[in-house]
Amino acid sequence: MDLRSPILLASPWPTPNNGLSNYAGRYKEALERAGRSVETLRLYFWGEKTSAWKWISALRAAKRIGASSVLIQHTPTCSGPLLPWFLGVAGRRGLRTVVVAHETPSTYARHLNRVAPARRAYLAYERAVASRAGAFIVHTPLHEREMIALGAPVAEVIPHAILNMPVQVLARQPETIVLYGQIGRKKGHDLVLKAIQSRPVGTFPVLEVWGAPGVGQEAYTEELKAMVLPEFRDRILFRGYLPDEGKNQAFARMRLALFPYRWISQSGALAETVAHGVPYLASDIPFFRDFQETLGCGDLFRTDDADSLAQELERILSAPDRWRADDFRHVHSALDMDACTARLLRHLDGLPPLRNSVIPVG
Repeated sequence: MDLRSPILLASPWPTPNNGLSNYAGRYKEALERAGRSVETLRLYFWGEKTSAWKWISALRAAKRIGASSVLIQHTPTCSGPLLPWFLGVAGRRGLRTVVVAHETPSTYARHLNRVAPARRAYLAYERAVASRAGAFIVHTPLHEREMIALGAPVAEVIPHAILNMPVQVLARQPETIVLYGQIGRKKGHDLVLKAIQSRPVGTFPVLEVWGAPGVGQEAYTEELKAMVLPEFRDRILFRGYLPDEGKNQAFARMRLALFPYRWISQSGALAETVAHGVPYLASDIPFFRDFQETLGCGDLFRTDDADSLAQELERILSAPDRWRADDFRHVHSALDMDACTARLLRHLDGLPPLRNSVIPVG
């Protein structure tokens, strides 16, 4: 394979800008820092009814730029039904395909639990994507185990890199606890409001809620605001979207970041939080449990249990931080953007992976 040939990055993601998610955009920059030419192709956008057919144009785009490999950011709600077809045709044409999957099959299949034929069809679709890709990459051992259980191959587990590593971290003056990231019912914001309001006013620091509503989550966001009791209205603050220029100041104020998710299989918000040296308290779902046991820098509470959350908050906030600068440096090394990209690039070039396992915290 010609290692100088361009890479086509296909980003099936519902964003209203240039069609690239933050994830895909950061990997494009990292690949270009590694000396590779990258052309991007948007394949999906909310409201476009013909998006699935764009996999045909992807074949033409790869030929036009002389690409020898295609990097695909895969999520089933956006990739569409023709992705397995595209992977098969690309393979027959000698085009190397690398699929990076963000969410575990169980994350999406949970929505189909009451419709058995649809669930079986979806799992068959995921198996077909993984089997036809030149390399199928996941971010967590949990995801790898699920794919193996489906009888589908996984080329390598490459962690979800820190996408927004701060150039400069301000000295921390911790005074708030924070919910950071898109607002959605699956992310359990309501649990935090219940936990905080189960104790007298002033028991916990001010809670700042940073993030815009996720797709279709506007009503849930209004429900959250209505949950705030009058005596807590100056203690629970909805700040809206956190722009890049405000992140250093917001993270410097954080004593603790909260991730009370009911389900998830990776979290860019968590990676960005530890990038700023802020510890976290997360639900003990498999992804967060694996992250905490492997990389540390945070604690867990029982999923979907507001009382457990309140108790852990009290315990953590009553003691000095137990996570030190060296702990966070370990995480930064494990989730380094350029290091993760170098591992991904070997698959794009058809080279065997480097088995750099993450060393667990002591």
